[in-house]
Amino acid sequence: MGKKGGGRVIMKQMGPKGGGMMNPLADMAQQEPIILPTKPDSTTTYFYPRNQAYSMNYKNNSNFNCIWPTYIDANKTVKEGRRIGKERSINCPTVEDISEVLQDMGVRHVMQPFKGYPRDVESKWDNPGRVLYDMTQMERNMELRLQQLEHDDDDDDDNEEENDNDNGNDSVPNLEDDDEFVVTQKSVWKIVSGKIEGMPGRKQRLEEKKRLEEEEKKRLRDEARMRAVVSKKTATSSGSKKKGKKKR
Repeated sequence: MGKKGGGRVIMKQMGPKGGGMMNPLADMAQQEPIILPTKPDSTTTYFYPRNQAYSMNYKNNSNFNCIWPTYIDANKTVKEGRRIGKERSINCPTVEDISEVLQDMGVRHVMQPFKGYPRDVESKWDNPGRVLYDMTQMERNMELRLQQLEHDDDDDDDNEEENDNDNGNDSVPNLEDDDEFVVTQKSVWKIVSGKIEGMPGRKQRLEEKKRLEEEEKKRLRDEARMRAVVSKKTATSSGSKKKGKKKR
C-alpha cells in the first residue's frame, strides 16, 4: 500500500522479505509422500493337498463348490450375503479357519485368500478370500453324512415328527445308498461353521488377537498417563515464575 508524502508515493512491502510471492502449497510439498500398500494378487491360490497342485482341476469344474466366509459369518446380514441361520453361524470366520476344517475332514480344496465377495463390499479389504472344495469327495465323507442327520431339523417349516413303526423301532436311513442320501451345500456350510470353533488354529489366532489388543490398550494408557504428567509439570513450572519489572 502506498503513502503520499511531498508529492511522492512510498511503497511499503507487506509480504515476506526478499521479494517474490508466497506459495500456499509450499508446506504441503515438504511433507513426506503417502505410500499406499501394494494391492495383493487376487489370483493367488493355495492347494490342499499340495501334491495335487498340478493335477487338481478346480476351474470350470461343477464338482467344486464355493464357500465365502460371509456365508457363515454371524456378524453379517442376509442382505450382505449370510446363507445360514445366525444361530448356526460363527463370529468372523476366515478362509484359514475354513481350510483347517476341510483339512481335518480330509476334503481336498483350494484357498484363494485375496478374493472379495461381490455382494459384501467390506470383504474386499476386511476378511477377504474364498475356498473351493470338492463336493464329490465331501459326499463320500461319512462323518459329514452322520452329522447332517443332526442338522436336518434346522428348517422349521419342514419339521415333522416321525411315527414309530408297529414294532416300536424308528426307521434308520441307509447311509450306504447314495441315491437315498444327498449332501447339500447348505448342510456343508453348517457343518464347517460348527467345527471351526474347536480348531486349534482358530483358538491360537483368537488368543494372539486378544494379546495384541491388550498390549495396545496398555500402550494407550501409558501414553495418556505420560501426557498428564508432562502437562502437570508444565502448569506447575509456569505458575511458579515470578513476574517483575524489566530492567532497562
